[in-house]
Amino acid sequence: MPSTTVILSVIAGLVALFSAIIFLFGIPPELKRKMERAALKTMGENKASYMMKDQISKIPASDQKEIKDFKGRLGDTLGGSMQNPLGEATGETADEATRPLTGR
Repeated sequence: MPSTTVILSVIAGLVALFSAIIFLFGIPPELKRKMERAALKTMGENKASYMMKDQISKIPASDQKEIKDFKGRLGDTLGGSMQNPLGEATGETADEATRPLTGR
């Protein structure tokens, strides 16, 4: 029976091999989009609603509670309005338009 050291060495070697393959060849764009859609679906978002909420969260922070609350409500409202098939189509169109710049 192999020792724990041998087993861990084999596992570390496999991880290093897969890492090298991903480093050299990259992840296919189709797989990236599939993983992104799965992550957004798990979060209950689509691309447009996620991007909208992300842009609103980049507004400079304030120490005033009313402004923080307004910023949160605005992000939820505008992001929530994009959580529909039209928002999905908008997000995919934006992704297609920026594909040459992002390399995806």
